[in-house]
Amino acid sequence: MKAFIQPSYRQATADDAPFLAKCVREVSHGVVDGLLEGVLPGLDAEAILSMVLRDASSQYSYKNCVLTEQGASILALLFCYPASAQTIPPLMRVMLPAARLTSYTDIVTAVVPESLYINTIWVDPSVRGQGLADVLLDYAAFFAKESGLTKLSLLAWRDNSRALAFYAKHGFTTVRSVQVPESLEGGADLYERLLV
Repeated sequence: MKAFIQPSYRQATADDAPFLAKCVREVSHGVVDGLLEGVLPGLDAEAILSMVLRDASSQYSYKNCVLTEQGASILALLFCYPASAQTIPPLMRVMLPAARLTSYTDIVTAVVPESLYINTIWVDPSVRGQGLADVLLDYAAFFAKESGLTKLSLLAWRDNSRALAFYAKHGFTTVRSVQVPESLEGGADLYERLLV
């Protein structure tokens, strides 16, 4: 287990896009692969997502990511944006076959109004359980309030008991079940937490 004393925090840059793509793909439960694999010849889903993350004008931009570091090591990632931006981008409508996009629509558009949508919280396995996710969730709550939003929201996979326990501990409650493609086992639910 890696011990850390004073991690630092910074906004991600375009140069971080490959790392961000790796982390987002890792925790996506197959959503990134299901949406993007095979869309562009010669590029896997992670490479395509890395290109998307480099686009500063998209909700899926590196600009919506905060990294936790110690020295040269990235320990954790928070990727979030206003839920009103959780839509199907025009480029996705052009790139993806209609049938594939239809099967992922509920995942891509699941929102709680007036919330900050947490797309991804990732913590390096070597430092899990040491409070970094708590700090990132506090940052998300602060950012939401500063943005005039009254809630946090996120999707959680039903078979991720560790994440579900973490979200319950932090006051998240289930809003609704989210339709997922049959190829994704476990299913997902949309959660919210009111900010006080």
